[in-house]
Amino acid sequence: MSRALPESPVTFPKSRVRPLPLVVLFACALVAWAAPAVAAEPKADAKDKSGANAEVSDAEHVRLSSEIKQLATRQAWAGVEKKYEELEKLGFDLDFDDLLHGAYAARALGDAQSAYDRLQIAAKLKGTKEVVDWLYAIDTDYGRVELIATPPRGITLEAELMPFDPDQRTCVTTAISDVTHDGEFLGLLPKGKYMFAGTAFEVQPGIAVRIEVAPRMKKTTGEVVNVSATPIDTSATPPIQPGDVH
Repeated sequence: MSRALPESPVTFPKSRVRPLPLVVLFACALVAWAAPAVAAEPKADAKDKSGANAEVSDAEHVRLSSEIKQLATRQAWAGVEKKYEELEKLGFDLDFDDLLHGAYAARALGDAQSAYDRLQIAAKLKGTKEVVDWLYAIDTDYGRVELIATPPRGITLEAELMPFDPDQRTCVTTAISDVTHDGEFLGLLPKGKYMFAGTAFEVQPGIAVRIEVAPRMKKTTGEVVNVSATPIDTSATPPIQPGDVH
């Protein structure tokens, strides 16, 4: 016969939790207060870095513009073109002097299209007589051409008569070199008669010519499109006609 054991009360030792010292409580509060500031610190660093990068870009802009002017003074146009391209990569709006020097360099290197494009932007900033007369001369003496050969080997471009003007002659020489090395030329050529991969064509102001040839396929396609001369946007200044004094 089993006997029920008397119930014995279960007792637990009293907790010996001591209150935290005031110094520890103060330290914890200080850490909690400083946490937001620490989290925000990367944003401050990012802002500082952004400002520093902007200052570096500004300084680089000033340096390149100064070098362009110095090279232009020596008529080192290949160097001017190189610095101009570096300046464009910075993403700044180029000033009038930079654009004008860039146009000089493009003209000297036989790139009439780049010269024209830069002059158009310069005309919006300052429609000087030099810029507007220059744009007018390109509009009346050059035509837009697109010459493409596939494959780009063994293709030649010939001018029936080389221009007497040195800038136009350089432009034709550059186009011939581009066709020889790349099999194509996209840009402006002085008015006149030419031969591209055995296909004769004529460049006229205000008329765009596109010729694509594929010698292996014995296929030649040509297209002549009438276009109007690109207008000069001089909204900031009154329009200037050739011969006018600005």
